[in-house]
Amino acid sequence: MWEVWIHNTRSGSPELQLPNVSSANWTRRLGSLGSGSHQVELAQARMPKSLIREIARGNKYTITQRWGAECAYAGVITNRRYIDKSSRLILNHSELRAAVLGVRLPHGVNEYNPAAGQRTVTNRSHAGALRAVLTWATKSGTVPGWELPIDLPTDGGGGFSATWREEEGLTTNDLIGQIEADGAETDLHPYITSDGYLRYQAKAAAPVIATAGAFLLPVRAPGSIVMDLETEDDYAAQMTGVLGFGNGTGQDRLWKYAPTVADGIGDLPVRDVRVNFPDIYDPNRLQAAVNAEFAQRRPPVDQWSFSLFIGDRGPAFAGPAHLLDMHVYGSDFIDDGVHSKRVIALSGDMGYVVKPEVQPYG
Repeated sequence: MWEVWIHNTRSGSPELQLPNVSSANWTRRLGSLGSGSHQVELAQARMPKSLIREIARGNKYTITQRWGAECAYAGVITNRRYIDKSSRLILNHSELRAAVLGVRLPHGVNEYNPAAGQRTVTNRSHAGALRAVLTWATKSGTVPGWELPIDLPTDGGGGFSATWREEEGLTTNDLIGQIEADGAETDLHPYITSDGYLRYQAKAAAPVIATAGAFLLPVRAPGSIVMDLETEDDYAAQMTGVLGFGNGTGQDRLWKYAPTVADGIGDLPVRDVRVNFPDIYDPNRLQAAVNAEFAQRRPPVDQWSFSLFIGDRGPAFAGPAHLLDMHVYGSDFIDDGVHSKRVIALSGDMGYVVKPEVQPYG
């Protein structure tokens, strides 16, 4: 059964189980860029007004949507709205990366040095690069106000190198975005510790973050938990080639293209696209970004839309990065067999039905 809790954003400490939540909508998105909203009926909450006003403070506090020890979603409060007529408090929130790291610089405003200030990673894995970025963004947890309950990924060597100058004005989110543009995937996975604290496991991998094992879902069998399946193939964004521009101006502007080998056209009419990566200065990183863009946009978007009745099993099996093996038989359109999907987002409310957003896998 769902529980809604308030945690301190900086420490992750559990502050209060939120009573009388009448409705909710939340989306946990891979990359920690989801958002949501919860409504609390204050007339029946039986809490002191001072406590209500305190635990509803934006930025200081985070809401978690929990199923037992499983944290399906965690969002930093970004807005609160009170409706006096119905005595209803509406709390809006966004995941940690969107709410905090999206605006946080990798240095203090009093440390800004436009001439010499810079941050550098050299020959690191994507996880190692993310570790460095999050270390700067939290000052290793040693400076009050900068700490966040994030488990850093393991450092490691690899092919990612970058120099980010302070005069560029890049946020922590911008730096993470450049790691992703190199063909990697990142995530801040929320979880609850044995003593009830909220923490985030930082992950990065290329091309995707792997989760072992797949959950088998019979689609059309009697008693299936799969509801309202629809499929859609969207060809609007399909491209046959990518011309990517990096930093610079005029004829000195960096540029790369993909595919660099073979033919991206096949039996299609030419549909090439120009994409800008203005924050990339390195030609190798630009090529990687262009390759990743082409790999994503060459096939049509294969969209499966469905809901899942989670019953008493909870939402863990359908969380972001998990695999779902959709077994289809007897459809008038979908091929018989197992269709492997990977969850990139999960949304829900206070009920027993959740809606995953999936991509083809394998």
